[in-house]
Amino acid sequence: MATYPRHKKAKLIRDFMIQTNTVSMFREDENDDTIFFRSIYPMGEDKRQVVININDSVYLGLQSLLFQEVPMEKKEALLNVLNECNLELPTVKYVLTKDQCVVVSMFFPADENHFNPALIMGTVVQILKHISEKHYGKIKAVIEQ
Repeated sequence: MATYPRHKKAKLIRDFMIQTNTVSMFREDENDDTIFFRSIYPMGEDKRQVVININDSVYLGLQSLLFQEVPMEKKEALLNVLNECNLELPTVKYVLTKDQCVVVSMFFPADENHFNPALIMGTVVQILKHISEKHYGKIKAVIEQ
């Protein structure tokens, strides 16, 4: 993929992944002004796609679609669990979308002048581990009960 000046942060992330031999774990796509690094992460017994979104803003985002088509009768109990999880990690937010999907998001300050790919990727790994070990099972249990 061509790297344009506006994609400096994506280049820094890509270079870090090459240095740490993790680049093969990600698929890279581009859409308009955003570069997406997609990977699969184990969540409990399941595997979920995780996407790192990088654009020219002062933020970098990570999102994952955890569950689709949550039954309406589970909504109230699910929202209670999502709110508990949201209070535990203030930089991570769970939402139930209008089309009944559970999405988890996290955004980092990531301006080009202070961009630290090692810190970002280390944090991403730790947060995903926490979500997988502490939150995913609770959320899944409510949906499947």
